[in-house]
Amino acid sequence: MRKILSSAIAITLRRTPLVVPQRTQRIAATLISLPLIRYGFQTLNLNDAYEVSIEDNLNEGEMREVQVGPKKEDAVLVCKVDGQIYCVSNSCPHVGAPLSAGFLVGDKVKCPFHNASFSVKDGVHEEGPMFRGLQTFPVKQENGQLVIRVEKQLLNAPRTLNMVTKGDDPTHVVIVGGGVSGQSAAETLRQAGFRGKITLITAEDSLPYDRTPMSKMTFFGQIIGPQQFYEQYGIDVLTNTTVESIDINNQDVVVGKEKIHYDKLLLATGGTARRPQLDGVNLGNVHTLRQFNDLESIRDKAKTAKNIVVVGASFIGMETASAIKKEFKDQVNITVVDSTTVPFERVLGKEVGGSLQKLHEANGVEFELNAGVKRIGGVGQVQRVDLLNGKSLQADLVILGTGIQPNNKLVKDQLKISPNGGIETDVFLKAAKNVYASGDISSYPYWATGEHVRIEHQNEAVRQGYVAALNILGKPTPLTDVPFFWTRQWDRTLAYSGVGQGFDEVIVDGDLTQQKFVAYYARKGRVVASASMNTPNAQMIISEALRLNVMPSAEDLKEKKVSLDDIKKIVLSKGSSCHCKRAGQCQAQL
Repeated sequence: MRKILSSAIAITLRRTPLVVPQRTQRIAATLISLPLIRYGFQTLNLNDAYEVSIEDNLNEGEMREVQVGPKKEDAVLVCKVDGQIYCVSNSCPHVGAPLSAGFLVGDKVKCPFHNASFSVKDGVHEEGPMFRGLQTFPVKQENGQLVIRVEKQLLNAPRTLNMVTKGDDPTHVVIVGGGVSGQSAAETLRQAGFRGKITLITAEDSLPYDRTPMSKMTFFGQIIGPQQFYEQYGIDVLTNTTVESIDINNQDVVVGKEKIHYDKLLLATGGTARRPQLDGVNLGNVHTLRQFNDLESIRDKAKTAKNIVVVGASFIGMETASAIKKEFKDQVNITVVDSTTVPFERVLGKEVGGSLQKLHEANGVEFELNAGVKRIGGVGQVQRVDLLNGKSLQADLVILGTGIQPNNKLVKDQLKISPNGGIETDVFLKAAKNVYASGDISSYPYWATGEHVRIEHQNEAVRQGYVAALNILGKPTPLTDVPFFWTRQWDRTLAYSGVGQGFDEVIVDGDLTQQKFVAYYARKGRVVASASMNTPNAQMIISEALRLNVMPSAEDLKEKKVSLDDIKKIVLSKGSSCHCKRAGQCQAQL
């Protein structure tokens, strides 16, 4: 395990050396989201920097990709916002997407892949699955030219925001849970200038990591920060440490025989993969997918498996089926079982779910739908899965994609538990005096409806950790974002924004057979969420429209009185101010 984690860290931190060109080059940049236009510019290759000159003719609200080095990814993003010229990294620090292909609204550029958002004024990251910001580069206006100087070592390097380390402040913040929400909170505390003690406790044997690649059957880039990062900023991470109990009245976290006293407590305990109560569910080769060791076991056993049954036709199950079938092709038969009529029915509806089912079937995945599981059979090891409809499926590997159970048992007798299983909080993520909850475990009132919701995705977990940290420090910050998530199957991405629970109408604009569409989810005539595939920046636009409360009615969309382009124009006319900049480094919050 340690070797795997070390490899992941090495992959994450490795930097590709730049090749220094031997002569000044004439290259071209593309203005994204507008008709292709070529802009001439000149690059001067210095020892430690590139110096680039381009024409000073950007329009207000325009962004331009400018290549400065010899490689395709050696580019920066130049923007004009509020009459000023800004230059930042063009590569999103998450997975390297070109931000020039994204969406610029106000001073915020939104990544076209996973909705990460950055201010082009200072490079600060705002939303999305990100812990790092963009580098900023100086721009001079001279004789009708923009002269940009880019230090080579900073060109594609993610930027860690300014952080303090532990000082003399006696305040102790304890974070229970080592996922991305707890990590986000710990970093935000230090970014906001907190110099007290931070203790992050996790039962796992690794440092905080990103779970999202796991259902794609990969380890790549999962570790968020190496050990020296936590040491540098005075964040104590206790791995392999189980919290036995929490005494909220006395403000103690009990670990073994030790009591850790806290002044403020953040519960970011996430969830445990749910194992349905079935005969045979604990047989050998029956696996859930939640932690590193789960991924190791599934990958190892999939290499020799002939028949794999995936129980659950939602995100974990469908992503895992796609990843394994894509890798092993005809070497393995995969059948997805679910009691619903189509995959993703509860979240995406029958229309979109049916489209994704056909995509999987075209790639060799089989389905048994409207069919619950009766039992899992075998002697010692799984051999078959018996269905309620009388069918029996051969299986030498079973993967349970049956959701998660929120880890609320430590406090379920001391705090209010929502019907959705989460710890009930207010809009500031406060659950009780000096106690906060964030991530999969938090059930909070969604600003648009007032209804308590619990969101299980990376973007929301990161965002909630940030919001909880600010409120822990006495900086009142309500959670007022629009949730966003994505799923990637068969090299195609579906993006989703909003909270669609209880939707009663789905309006589809596009071609479901080609997985090229935008679907709008409405509740009592009001659009509350949207999903899309192969429609660039659709959810980046729609998430802003939902946040600004300027989405058109379901009736207007159904009658095609309003298009996505119309929604984009409305959003651009409203602009986007600094609504969620990072703690202590946003001038609007100081």
